[in-house]
Amino acid sequence: MSAATLLLRRALTFALVVLSSSIVFGGLLWFAPGSKLASADGSFVGWLARFWLGVFTGDLGESYRGYPVSEMVWRGAGHSLPLIAGGLLLSLTVGLALALAAGPRLRVAGRLARIGVHALSLCPVFLLCYLAQVLFAVPPFGTGRAVAAVAILALGDGMLSDVVLGIDAELAILRRRDFVQSARLRGTSLWRHYVPHLALPLAQIAASRMAWLIGGVLVLEWVLGIQGIGLIGYKAAGASDFPLLVAITVFVTAVVAGSSLLVDVLRVLVDPRVRKDRRAAGRA
Repeated sequence: MSAATLLLRRALTFALVVLSSSIVFGGLLWFAPGSKLASADGSFVGWLARFWLGVFTGDLGESYRGYPVSEMVWRGAGHSLPLIAGGLLLSLTVGLALALAAGPRLRVAGRLARIGVHALSLCPVFLLCYLAQVLFAVPPFGTGRAVAAVAILALGDGMLSDVVLGIDAELAILRRRDFVQSARLRGTSLWRHYVPHLALPLAQIAASRMAWLIGGVLVLEWVLGIQGIGLIGYKAAGASDFPLLVAITVFVTAVVAGSSLLVDVLRVLVDPRVRKDRRAAGRA
């Protein structure tokens, strides 16, 4: 099987997952007792067809409160996705620094830093949000709130702790490799050997934590008052705004499934063993 065929299969899996989310969640809302969705739109199949036509044309109609659904989703995503990306980048950077600080020169300082990180990382996101407001007087708007939100996402709900443990496991494997042992014996820097080989594991760690980050964003936006996709979805659920809820659900599913698809693309690009194994399997 070629790399192109492998990526095509992953892309089809992504499409099926996103489509299934619209069918399952849309069906639950459609067949719910007293559903406004069913009373306004004929048959479920017809509604589903119109929904996906709107996805591709960029026009999902209006919510029950009179706002354009597409505009609401993209406006919320414009607030939430930068926070998620910033939280991921910060957690991976700090996690990598802490994992590499476990060497003999910084062993004591590294262990103390790890203890502090693991202790703080046990705090849930909502508690960190309240602490940020009460203890650090985070402003209700502006750059200060965004910085606090990124730091909370990178740390809360065990995010940073899991990242450190995952990087530790990958570094333990790398340190046993022959080329790393040779570099250590020559006294050369190990950074240029570690970093390229950690690109794919870091991407896998990030993709595995994407769903947790989106859940954390919902809580964080509700506490800090950020008008992102989580808070908009929460308000839509409270108002029984089904068209907006379905659109947000499909969008979030696409983000989570898309992160796994990007990892597969990166694996094909940076790992020659994948291409070699696939070509060998195809010849067999």
